[in-house]
Amino acid sequence: MSRAGVDLTATLTAAVADGHAYGYSSRRQVRLVNAASEARTVTVVMPGRVDDQELPDRPYVLAPGADLLVPPCPPIYRQSDGMVWINYDNPDGVSVAVYELPA
Repeated sequence: MSRAGVDLTATLTAAVADGHAYGYSSRRQVRLVNAASEARTVTVVMPGRVDDQELPDRPYVLAPGADLLVPPCPPIYRQSDGMVWINYDNPDGVSVAVYELPA
């Protein structure tokens, strides 16, 4: 994200059935837009286990027309490959963008 600003309409990418991944950074945040006429659920996948229990994923329910800015994820969301994984219950009508806040 430039200090000159970001054209938010030009940065969105259509969601895909296989989900998305982005490199973890404590300064990266995700924008989720739902243009569908039904609600959609976007899930940030939580890796790992604690005391032999799966850690719960973080779902975001997007109402029709929602435009949500998700704050930067804590390091616990970083997968073993260094990425943060995002899944969609239905990618139709969902767009996503990842922005990195300037230092």
